[in-house]
Amino acid sequence: MAFEKICINGLEIIRISELKPYGVEAFFTTRRYLGSDDFNLSYKWARSKEEIDNNFLVLFKNLGVDHRNIYYAKQVHKNDIIVVEKGFDFFAYNQEIEADGLITLKSDITLMTFHADCIPVYIFDQEKRIISLLHSGWRGTLQHITKKALEVLNFKFGCNISNLIVAIGPGICKNHFEVGKDVYDAFLKEFSGDICMSNKERFYVDLKKSIERDLLESGVKKEQIIISEMCTYENEDLFFSYRRDFRTPEKLGSMVAIMRMVR
Repeated sequence: MAFEKICINGLEIIRISELKPYGVEAFFTTRRYLGSDDFNLSYKWARSKEEIDNNFLVLFKNLGVDHRNIYYAKQVHKNDIIVVEKGFDFFAYNQEIEADGLITLKSDITLMTFHADCIPVYIFDQEKRIISLLHSGWRGTLQHITKKALEVLNFKFGCNISNLIVAIGPGICKNHFEVGKDVYDAFLKEFSGDICMSNKERFYVDLKKSIERDLLESGVKKEQIIISEMCTYENEDLFFSYRRDFRTPEKLGSMVAIMRMVR
């Protein structure tokens, strides 16, 4: 199983096991820690800053991550990609640089993105040893953020598509991602086919399949792509979900995706 749920000292987390033999650690957090379901990693939806600080300390300690060499960007639901050369202290830096895609070839930097239904995309080049981590919501997906990341990897670093392993992580599934007619029409124009579904007056979009479509059209083969079937909306015991709980803000929270090279 490529996406496996593991437990580290009471911290339940999803690991992309297929990347581990390459010396790449890739995770997606859950809401579960020591039997509770409130392991929230969002300062926006928090009872206190101290609570979230403590949760991140737990996360970093259990994953062996150096909090002094983290990189995340201010996510704005677009398709901008940043090449990361230097990390910063997570607890001492207030990030204002906007981007939804990160790339680095530095083995000591931990990349991080924040999620509450949007799809995490993990990209690894086996030959160049470069990693990329993307936050792909519906706007970023519609703007082909994954395809843009592949273009940056190719043009800036000379990455060959055949050397990539790509994992599409947990996120909201097609059965629960209801959109307005305008968004439906936009996806129908960009992707067509079975990406878009309608049922009477309701319209749905399959974000994971949209991302997979971009990968395939870019030359990535199916056997290079790993897709998680886990839905953040459906799996309430494991994940926070904005779409599921936005009417009750006290239930809101977020998970993070983490990716780094350890050798």
